[in-house]
Amino acid sequence: MKMNRVAIYVRVSRDDNGENFESIENQRDMLVDHVAANKLGKVFAVYMDDNVSGSAIQRPGLDRMKEDILRGMIDVILIKDLSRLGRNNAGTLQLIDFFEEYGVRVLTADGRFDSLVDNDMVGIETWVNERYIRDISRKIRSSLRFKIQRGEYLGKAPFGYRKSGIEKNRLVIDESEAHIVRLIYKLYLSGMGYTAISKYLEEKGYSSPRNKGWNRITVRRILCSRVYIGDTVQGVSEKVSFKSKKTRRLPESRWVITEGTHDALIPRKMFDEVQALRQSRAGGRKVQGRKRHILSSIIFCGDCGSAMYARKRSRGIAYICGNYCRNGRDACTSHFIYEKEIIEHICSELMVLFRQEYESAEAGEGLYDPLADEHSHVLRDISDQIESLRRRQELLYKDRLVGRISGDLFDRMNRQLEKHMEALESEQEKLRQEYTRSSDVSLLMENIRGRLERNELTNEMALVAVRSVVVHDKTVTIDLRYKIT
Repeated sequence: MKMNRVAIYVRVSRDDNGENFESIENQRDMLVDHVAANKLGKVFAVYMDDNVSGSAIQRPGLDRMKEDILRGMIDVILIKDLSRLGRNNAGTLQLIDFFEEYGVRVLTADGRFDSLVDNDMVGIETWVNERYIRDISRKIRSSLRFKIQRGEYLGKAPFGYRKSGIEKNRLVIDESEAHIVRLIYKLYLSGMGYTAISKYLEEKGYSSPRNKGWNRITVRRILCSRVYIGDTVQGVSEKVSFKSKKTRRLPESRWVITEGTHDALIPRKMFDEVQALRQSRAGGRKVQGRKRHILSSIIFCGDCGSAMYARKRSRGIAYICGNYCRNGRDACTSHFIYEKEIIEHICSELMVLFRQEYESAEAGEGLYDPLADEHSHVLRDISDQIESLRRRQELLYKDRLVGRISGDLFDRMNRQLEKHMEALESEQEKLRQEYTRSSDVSLLMENIRGRLERNELTNEMALVAVRSVVVHDKTVTIDLRYKIT
């Protein structure tokens, strides 16, 4: 008599933590014993899917078993219960049909299913299994949303922060990265764009998120993220369903925004200024390959208020009233003016302001010094952290001397403290070297002064420095954002 070749299939996953208390090895051993005790045949192979969800149809262990069935190497499949095959109703029924098509008997160790017996309840049982995982998925989503609403930060800490070692899922400032975030905001307000900032950071060797280098997208994300003003914004996307790993972006109305969940890196006022500047710059972007002109989005007609259009003429770029351009003389007059004339006036006024700021002792808070205060602030914070760690190390030595802690625990905790202090001291030295070498700010100021002297203005510089340019028939009004005293 031919002995049946028995395939044992075992599976456990995170979905089953409320139901299964044995390991995948215990599940396997129990089924091997079941084969021997019930004289089902000889165990041909054991197929295992460890930590794989029952909602997934493609599984490594299951796929290998199906390949062996196609080769005619299996007569009987033994599983703990039907939920081990899967918790997807349609998928599980298709699997059973596949096994029966190739003459393979399916048995469950709980005695509730045998494919040789006409079991009309199998469809109901697999439906119940699917409802179980659907319910688990819903409960997990509900639990995650509750945690988010409580202000817990789920996932990896954003650049500039780290997870608290005391309070679970709470963000605390990581000064070794935080000063870079503050610098990015100051550089953007100084007139630099995403690409220019990313190149600057790369050239200076600043550490980047996940050490993947700086690019304009990374800079933009940091400038747009409310996490840096102490707010938590999560629940931006969700899985399409428990059966799929695909995600979908949710409408902003469904985002979970919790304010004041952690210490802010950036003052809210500065964040709002950056967002306003981003929007104003967006108004002057290239559209369908057209060039962004220097005064785009800030030059207006003094009579009708219409935005003025840039036009190329023999003597250079000129501007005319947009209303006149669209509707002719009946709507307005041309208010024709060359760009060069306006640029000369703007650069002249900015040079006066520049000299005042350059000579003023208060320049540290202005447009041109994004680094000096930041260096001293960060160096103080790092020194305080190092001193705090040294005090903890002294207390640790005392606890070891009086026998409050074991030698192993002392060694482990001391290594952690030393590692942390070394990282902080390394960052401290790097900042000191930057502080003592020729100032990057001075180079930036020299560059700006040279541009102004040559009447070289970019659209980004104009957007930062000029609120509006209003062209009348015989006069031009230039409204600077920074007043000359």
